[in-house]
Amino acid sequence: MRRTWFPLLLLLFLTSCPPDLEREPSYLFIEGFELETTAGEGAATSAITEVWAFADEAFIGVFPLPGRVPVFRTGEVVIRLEAGVHQDGRSITPDSYPFYTPVEQTLTLIGGETIDLGRPVIRYRDRTTFGFVEGFEPGFERVFTDPLTPGGVIAVQSDEVRSGGAAGAIVLSDANRLSEVATGLTFRDLNLVPITVWLEVDFLADAPTIFGVIGQRDLSIVRVFDPGFLPRDNWTKIYFNLSPVVGSADLPELRIALSSLLPNELGAGTVYLDNLKLLYFTP
Repeated sequence: MRRTWFPLLLLLFLTSCPPDLEREPSYLFIEGFELETTAGEGAATSAITEVWAFADEAFIGVFPLPGRVPVFRTGEVVIRLEAGVHQDGRSITPDSYPFYTPVEQTLTLIGGETIDLGRPVIRYRDRTTFGFVEGFEPGFERVFTDPLTPGGVIAVQSDEVRSGGAAGAIVLSDANRLSEVATGLTFRDLNLVPITVWLEVDFLADAPTIFGVIGQRDLSIVRVFDPGFLPRDNWTKIYFNLSPVVGSADLPELRIALSSLLPNELGAGTVYLDNLKLLYFTP
């Protein structure tokens, strides 16, 4: 019975393809995106790995960068491109980054031809709230000032930096294998639905580090840690979605915290941090 129906089903599928798919597609070549920042938004580091593409509001698909985007339309078409990142650094969780502006252009598309869009410029959305921007540059107040362990300190140094003239360093050793530190700033109402809270981090590290929130409910201290990174020997940018952590902690007031632990096989190590940005939308 299955063999009897299969050719018929295949024929129905092929003969019912949308007319657009019968045309030769046009192509958009996108090398990547160029992030521009203004005062108070920190360094313009990014790690945009995909593009989310739309044509006349219809979703086309998600494509790796650099790459070509096929568009099965001709004539004047409104193209919208959204910058995609790997949520929490995992390739299995690509996401359109909510804080970057989309790129919209009206293009005249011709089947079989390629339009080179190069590196479209994106910015942070106007309604983005920057809870903090920590670039460890001289002349600015430090953000992570509350030690949660005796070794909970991020020192400022200039030997290893991602951008600018300085970066933070957490120095770990046999005498100080665990370092935990929280922001001196307290943030209110991040748990209001819809929760959209992300943390950007540039890092180079010998030790794994996890991020989370800490606060007080009644007489109890609430600590929720989840996303983090593993050691890397080159500077890497990561986008942490803290929304699940903020939601599960359900604290009207909280601080952002991090915890670094030296692996057992090492006697010493350093976690370098730069360009930490807490971003959120307020309901």
